[in-house]
Amino acid sequence: MSKNTNTKNTNTLLMDSLNLPRFETIEELSELTRLSSRLLYCLSMKTDKFYKKYSITKRSGMPREISSPSYTLHIIQRWILINILNKILPSNRAMAFRKGDRFGHKQNAFYHGHTLYGLSLDLKDFFPSITADRIYTIFSSIGYGKFAATILTNLCTLEGKLPQGSACSPAISNIICITLDKRLIGLCEKRGIRYTRYADDMYFSCDDKALLLKNFPIIIKIIGDEGFVINKKKTHFHTPSNKKQITGITIAPIDAGDMIELKAPRKLKQIIRAEIYNCVISGKYEKKEHILGEIAYVNFVEKENKIKYITRIKNYIDKLTDKIKFFPELVEAYNKNKFFSDSNSIKVMNIEYIEEDEYMSYRRFFQARKTLLKKNGLEDICKYTGWDEIIENAEESTEEHFTIDIDF
Repeated sequence: MSKNTNTKNTNTLLMDSLNLPRFETIEELSELTRLSSRLLYCLSMKTDKFYKKYSITKRSGMPREISSPSYTLHIIQRWILINILNKILPSNRAMAFRKGDRFGHKQNAFYHGHTLYGLSLDLKDFFPSITADRIYTIFSSIGYGKFAATILTNLCTLEGKLPQGSACSPAISNIICITLDKRLIGLCEKRGIRYTRYADDMYFSCDDKALLLKNFPIIIKIIGDEGFVINKKKTHFHTPSNKKQITGITIAPIDAGDMIELKAPRKLKQIIRAEIYNCVISGKYEKKEHILGEIAYVNFVEKENKIKYITRIKNYIDKLTDKIKFFPELVEAYNKNKFFSDSNSIKVMNIEYIEEDEYMSYRRFFQARKTLLKKNGLEDICKYTGWDEIIENAEESTEEHFTIDIDF
């Protein structure tokens, strides 16, 4: 039996074991996908015509190019993802783009939570560094012939690279990194080092600083051997004396024991508080659903912590809404748009009965509110019934004397 025959039989067994769809012509792919052969030909041969490019700003401030596929191209990419790519399991240390309680950025951080020393690496230009040749090899190695592997590769790439924005790109990146992950797992497990990879973010940790430093050059060599380059600007060593942050989550030790808590980014929590503040004092709640999504994310990260984030944010809202009790229009707007259904409604208080010791506080709040509305170009919905004296006195003051405090 010839070598080619053995390879063909092996590929057939592999495709059967994975229950992969077979095709050798564009017409057979058309039958499988229920898309016309002409459309499939255009999508695979003139792929660049079916993408729209735009940029988003990364946390570093640098632009990231996103290539968004057209609706029809997205349909065929989803078909490839579901029927082929999702049937190939990545390594068990690939934590991104996967379903299940064992994966995700939270589990990725928790896995390294109890170690003393950490090494954080970032793969430079991760998706674009994965070329069409490497993707062709994936499809070829699982049993697809030259024609089928070429068509599938064309449908998954843009200008010879893996695009950021395709439905197939995350799964392909995990498959491409199987060998990289296996080599690093083999290296680390023999030396008592923990390793995970979340897309292009790689993390190594252990309790021996010297061991981590000693293996750093070997890790870099393996990464280079597998066709990737690290971003030196994003290489960080973590020690017990500095903050351990993994995929945006901070590991915070508590008490004197071995207990830890996971913390969502502080900047995000500050943004949430500022967004809630803007809603409550302007009476405009267009961003309410967006804010609730951000709150849900932070709560997910910190839900096992002793002090619940939901409790803290509700307390913040209660203190904040106490500031608007003399503003009937703001009270009405809040009661209609409460962030949490179990929150108490606010009752309007008569400004004439304001206590003397509260007077200066409300003058400052009034002016700060006016300043914020003006700065953001927002219309003031309040009529200030009975507020004549406070308004007159507040407007005599200069704007720079007043600042908005979001930490009540």
